[in-house]
Amino acid sequence: MSCLFCQKGSLQFSRSVPVRDERETHSFPTDDIVGNSLSRFHEIYECQDCHSLWWIKTRGTGDPRSTYPEFYEQTAERFDDQRSELIRNPSVAGIILHKDSAFPYSFFEEILEIVVLSEKERLKELYLSREQNVHTSVKLWLRRWFLKEYPQESEEIQKKGFPSFSNQLLSLDAEESVLVSEFIARDQFAFITSCEDKWQLQTYDLNIKQILWTKQIQRPFLEGLQIPILFYQSGYLCSYQGFQNGSEYYSKLHRPETLCIYTLEGKEILSISLKFRCYEILSTEERDISESRISHNFNFTILSDKLYLPHQSQIHVYDLKTGKQLRTISLPKSEVFSGKAFETESGQLLFHTLKGLVGMNAEDQVIFHYSSPYHPVFIDSALRLYYYYSIVESADSGKKIEFKQTHASGISLIRALASKPVEFPGGIYLPFSMDGSYLLDSQLKIIKELPFSSTDTIGPHAFGIEKTPVLVTDDRITITDDYSGIYMIDFSGNLIFEKEIQSEVLSLFTFDGKHIVVVLTKQDDYSDGEQIELILLSPDGNIIKEKILPSLPGLSVSFDGISVFAKGNQIYSIDLFATGKV
Repeated sequence: MSCLFCQKGSLQFSRSVPVRDERETHSFPTDDIVGNSLSRFHEIYECQDCHSLWWIKTRGTGDPRSTYPEFYEQTAERFDDQRSELIRNPSVAGIILHKDSAFPYSFFEEILEIVVLSEKERLKELYLSREQNVHTSVKLWLRRWFLKEYPQESEEIQKKGFPSFSNQLLSLDAEESVLVSEFIARDQFAFITSCEDKWQLQTYDLNIKQILWTKQIQRPFLEGLQIPILFYQSGYLCSYQGFQNGSEYYSKLHRPETLCIYTLEGKEILSISLKFRCYEILSTEERDISESRISHNFNFTILSDKLYLPHQSQIHVYDLKTGKQLRTISLPKSEVFSGKAFETESGQLLFHTLKGLVGMNAEDQVIFHYSSPYHPVFIDSALRLYYYYSIVESADSGKKIEFKQTHASGISLIRALASKPVEFPGGIYLPFSMDGSYLLDSQLKIIKELPFSSTDTIGPHAFGIEKTPVLVTDDRITITDDYSGIYMIDFSGNLIFEKEIQSEVLSLFTFDGKHIVVVLTKQDDYSDGEQIELILLSPDGNIIKEKILPSLPGLSVSFDGISVFAKGNQIYSIDLFATGKV
């Protein structure tokens, strides 16, 4: 007996019967569809006369609200020539070609058991390159197969990244793990490790391949906002340690307890008990100006080896050469120093506060003071204050500019910012929430309207997020938007690079002022563990390197593009500019 295609030229067929017994699945015949067939794979049958391949399956159907099916339906579909070729001649090329083609659930796993006999090395390459253009079931099968077939290589991948391309630098104690690392010189990086309740700050030299010095420290600041806890600033190594309880109900209001500043040789210069501010701004307090968010002053400035540190409503000034406090500066009207200070060409100091600006001369006399009733999200070099609802206020003239959007109805509504404005030479980049962004000149005139924006970091739905989604380098602006895209533009607004992403951007930074590093979460079917994706971009918008690493803690990059990262108690390195297959 021949198949329905032989008899009538039919390509499809279906029939159904009511469910009589919920405990049994109805068994349909197949011989009236394909005759005396050959069953090549599960649910796939071949007609012996015309050799047509059919996909015949049975499923329950009916009212979706019902717990049990009301009918059992049998459907049959004749495979086209392209899919039939893969069924008859399974190959890696065919598997890639038919990523999105419809096949039975277990089909790819079945043909992989055949393909592995003739293309074992090609399947290994497929796994090591993390080929995305294959069906999910292929990725899962490759993961199980590689673990079984190459156990040692699989273990190396789990430690060093995917694939095992990195160099091991050092191995710590079995229970020790790396929290964070930071390059302090071209060939030296500092890192903090934890082991039970003990914490150490250490430095490592890439040239001599050994630890230079080690210090016991307090527990780092890990209980509040995710701010840098170990960082290089103006020739010094700085660390936030301990925490002060800011709220019994909301942990993100906790504050760092101690600031420790070290020379690059490991000598502790200062260990200062902090009096930072961290509090909530409620939308009812700043209606039509701001939304609910956190305001804090977890910053400080180092100018000419002098530390300017917020201390309640004062500024404490320390000499970092001697480690002694020089003086205390009192701010007018109990203003709170934000931690950002600037020195003008005439030697005057300009202090940003949480609500405005204070200018002082060399004798600490106030020569300029502007205080807003509200909390700006950003203050630019022209002394303009930017608020969440796209209102820009000049501290010099008091003049205000509002950025509104006119809708099809003719109604103009003020726009909200997605993240803090970013200043670049000659202008300002202004990202709006959910509806594009502006590139402005120094007079706040629109240079270009852009259809994309940045991750929401200051809106009511991003409460307490501390990350920078926009980065300015030599002559480029890089914008990232979680689960949307990465964009690079020049200072005229021309699009240099664009990449669609479906993951969260964990970090955006540059290590030399030119090249850009984007770190993303990475989730795929090749691994079920924690992992990240690192993308290195050139100033021209070319992807120099894409690497998958085990995790974010301990990741840093040197001025020369040497990246270090940690996995458990191991620290590894990789040259991001290395060419060739790795």
